[in-house]
Parts: sequence; C-alpha cells; structure tokens
Amino acid sequence: MSLMPQQPDSVRPDVDVRLVALRHAAEIQRCYETEGLRINPGLGGMIEVEVTVVPSGRVQDAAVSASNLSGAGHQEVESCITSSVRNWRFEKGPFATETIVYPFNLVRDRGVISNTRT
Repeated sequence: MSLMPQQPDSVRPDVDVRLVALRHAAEIQRCYETEGLRINPGLGGMIEVEVTVVPSGRVQDAAVSASNLSGAGHQEVESCITSSVRNWRFEKGPFATETIVYPFNLVRDRGVISNTRT
C-alpha cells in the first residue's frame, strides 16, 4: 500500500471539456450580443480562446489565441469572453495542467460553440 499522492499525468476527457463549454454557452452568447452586436450589428466571426486548467479544476489563464473579429465591438467581445472563461471550473482530479483551445463561432442570432484540444 502506497501513501504517495497520485501523480497528475492524465488529461481531462474530451466529453468533460465539451460539457464545461456547453454549461457556459449562454455566457458566451451574452458577451457577443451585449458587448458586440449592441455596438456593431454586423459583427461576427471566429475567436479562439486558449485556456490553461490546473489540476484543481481552476482556470489559471485564458487569452485570445486567434480571432477574425474586426470592427467596432470586437475588443469588448474578446475581453468579455476571456473574463467569463477565467471563472469556469472543471472537475478536480489527478489531471496534469493542460491547455485547451476553444473556438467560438459567433454568428448573429445564434452562437455555436465547439472545442479542440492542443
């Protein structure tokens, strides 16, 4: 019997990563609509947010890694989304610190969320 703590050597399952984004889809949509479309009704495009998650499930960092949003409102949307993502919580477990890239396709009247892993 070993009393050594488990080594964090695994990554979170893809399904868990997707579920976190889906739980927060309304926040992302709100950022787009209230911070972007309010200023610029024609604003739309893709934004990728790189998220660093530590073993405790807390987000250590979130930053825009790519974006094709342009024009009035794009900085406000990007800032709102990264602020929101910094408050997300993932399941705690014997996971390694990992970076996840979430691409958000922002389209007027609907927001589509998907994710990829890096």
